[in-house]
Amino acid sequence: MKDWKIYSAKIEELRKVLEESLSGLDVEYELITPENPNFDKSLKVPYLLLRYYTDEQHSHERKIELFEYYFDTPVEETAKLIKDMVEEFLMEIDQSEYGGG
Repeated sequence: MKDWKIYSAKIEELRKVLEESLSGLDVEYELITPENPNFDKSLKVPYLLLRYYTDEQHSHERKIELFEYYFDTPVEETAKLIKDMVEEFLMEIDQSEYGGG
């Protein structure tokens, strides 16, 4: 993504929609843009950092990169796609940690 700032309004809109759609899931998330001091410079695009704690000392993390494609589609569609990815992340943890399915 050459100039992610052209999508700053969409990013803020997505941030608000994600607050609603991910609120019922047991996962911490943060939408991180390149201006954030914690931004992973190897990614080069805004991303959603997911964190799930299995206990106080152990957590699982995943980064969902937000390529231009996500900002060229309606925000509600992008939020639904991200919610599906978050649910898949949680199922993977459940299977690996607890043998669930």
